[in-house]
This record gives sequence, C-alpha cells and structure tokens, in this order.
Amino acid sequence: MRIFAIGEALIDFMPEGAGFIPVVGGAPANVTACAAKLGRKAYFIGKVGADLFGKKIREELGAAGVNLDYLHFTKRANTALSFVTLKKGGEREFAFYRKPSADMFLSPKEINKIQFEASDILHFCSVDLIDKPVKAATVAAIKKLKAAGGLISFDPNIRKSLWDDHEKYKKTVNGFLGYADVIKLSGDECDFIFGHSDFDKIAKELLESAKIVLFTFGGEGSRCYYADSVFDQAAYPVKCVDTTGAGDSFIGTFLSFLDLSAIPFSIPSALNYASACSALVCSKKGVLTSLPTLKALKNFMSKSNAEK
Repeated sequence: MRIFAIGEALIDFMPEGAGFIPVVGGAPANVTACAAKLGRKAYFIGKVGADLFGKKIREELGAAGVNLDYLHFTKRANTALSFVTLKKGGEREFAFYRKPSADMFLSPKEINKIQFEASDILHFCSVDLIDKPVKAATVAAIKKLKAAGGLISFDPNIRKSLWDDHEKYKKTVNGFLGYADVIKLSGDECDFIFGHSDFDKIAKELLESAKIVLFTFGGEGSRCYYADSVFDQAAYPVKCVDTTGAGDSFIGTFLSFLDLSAIPFSIPSALNYASACSALVCSKKGVLTSLPTLKALKNFMSKSNAEK
C-alpha cells in the first residue's frame, strides 16, 4: 500500500515568545509526513516556490521519509505562508498569504507520469479546489487513481477565509464528496457543509457513494460509519498545546492502519491508532516535529492504557 496526498505544502509561522517561527505545514503534506513517520510508503504531489521556503519544505518532508518524486518547483509564485495564532486550549486561527501561491499552479500534465496501483490511496483536501490549475490537477489525479482501482480519501479541512464566495465553496466541497471512498469531517464543519450536524443523517447520505465516513470531535473522541456499523473511539487524554495538524495526523494514521483487505475488522484498530497519534500531536507545537514514529506511538498507547 502506498499513500499519496495532493495539494498544498506551505510554511506555518507559529507563535514563539514575542514572534513567530517558520515550520512546514499544509494538510496534504502533513498527511504524507505522518504516514511516512509510521513506516508507510508516502508520496506528496504538489508545487512550491523556487525560494527558501520551498527548499525548506523539500528538506523537511524528505527528512520525514516522504517520497518527493512529484514535488514540483515554480518561479510563477512564492510558497504559501500562514500565520497561526493559538487560543486557549490550543485552538488555532490562520491568516494566509497565498494570492496566488505556488501550490495553485500544479497542472494536470504534471500528473501524467504518476503510475497508480490498485492498492494505492490518494488523499486530498479543499484548500486547492479553487479555479486554478491545481483543481484540474486534483481531478486528473482522482480519475487516474480511480481507473487504477485505488481508494480516494477526502478531508474538506474547511478554511473559509480563503474563499470570498462561501456558497461557491460549499457547492464545490459537496461536489467533490462524491469522488471519495473515505470522508473525514470535523464535527464543527458539518453545519457549514450540510447546514446541520445530524451525524447519523449525514453519514447515511454520504455512504450512498462512500465506503467509510469519519467524524472527529476533538477531546470528545471520534466516530466511524461503515455500512450498517458504527464505531466510537474515545480521545486519549493529553494537555493540549496546539491543535494544528490534529486532523491531518488523525486521517494520516487512520489510512496507515486501514487494512483494505480486512474492512470492517481493521477499523477499530485504525481508529485507536489515529486517536492516539492525534493526541500526541496536540501535546506539542508544530506538526512535523510532533509526529511520532511507530515505536513512539505504540509506547504512548501502552503507557496511556496502563494508566487507565
């Protein structure tokens, strides 16, 4: 199994003392780094600027073990930047600088050389589903992966500040939900996307085309719907410092432990690992530096279970 993610890689400026420090981020990039740290074959598909920040992304994703054969560089625009502010409890707000940014210029022709296999997973988010070349590139990758018989994963990862027209944003997200086999949503995204938060109803509707629907509820745990089965997972208790990347590490871990040949039996284990990894990431600042190896993740889970 190989895990691919397509979309944005950027630099998050995280608060540190009286200023900010640059760390590598971007939801799709985080997902591949998470999977790679857990020992999976992970590939990032995207474009960054031919600048210092683009080089930093290449170096740090590579150091995490991500395959960068499909990372492209451009001089048309700079690498995207995001300034992150942390509120009480580690909740975060973003201020983006990407009008335009390099990730938007990934083109369909740059998908051509990727050879997907039936055992592959492709993950994407909504940040790059704007009317730029990257949207067409995402569609091209989805169709190519589908033709190969692989699995599509979609985490809308709603960022309303990046869209001037929220109705168009909502319509776009709803249009792409139909492509996905695995859909991951945070509980507070449902009102925006669907106009309500009746999770049973949402899951039932989404399962008409999807195979698995995941909801994450922060400290309240997570839930997975598959066919007529519902799986609930409690959150691992930690002191939350920074929730940046919590959802990315959750879905990255879930996909890493989802045995496609043993669904639904592998779902409870995948949920358990995902919950633990997400908790670990929340206990530290930054994402890449917080992602655990498989050994560290198992040690954390064993210690947490022993303390119950």
